[in-house]
Amino acid sequence: MLKITGGSLKNLSMNPPDVPALRPLPQRERLALFSMLGNVEGSRVVDLYAGSGIVAFEFLSRGAVEAVGVENNRKLCQFMRTQAKKWNVNLKVVCEDVFRFLRRPLEADYLFMGPPNHKGLVTKTLDALSAIEFTGIVIIQHSSREPLPPSVKVLRSTGKDESVVDIVKLILD
Repeated sequence: MLKITGGSLKNLSMNPPDVPALRPLPQRERLALFSMLGNVEGSRVVDLYAGSGIVAFEFLSRGAVEAVGVENNRKLCQFMRTQAKKWNVNLKVVCEDVFRFLRRPLEADYLFMGPPNHKGLVTKTLDALSAIEFTGIVIIQHSSREPLPPSVKVLRSTGKDESVVDIVKLILD
């Protein structure tokens, strides 16, 4: 069971399907993240490797006007669509590979990504974001043993071990 930690949907729960390797951002880290971000009202957000969509739902609960959840697992895509309809929120679910999605320009204030750990996807995804010259704030959930490349400037950080959350800005040439 996952519970929304703030905003208009605060304390509502959802129960995502049991999918191998699904690792939703823990409640404590979500609270810390939104404490660091402050007011996100009126923002647009993209949630890459969205899984259950918990981060996108948190943004929407806290006043984001639009969220896109990108996930390639069809079971999780259907779950997010059903949950968005149930809660009557503006979550667009894109059921495709993240790198295919990133071939087009992105217009968002925030981009959250929580790729599977230890597969090199953090650097690969950041490279794809640099290629499309994404200028918004990037939030990365990753393992502390998976260092960030020099192409990012860390603005804030929280968490430890397998669930570090860094708020970064891409350094574009």
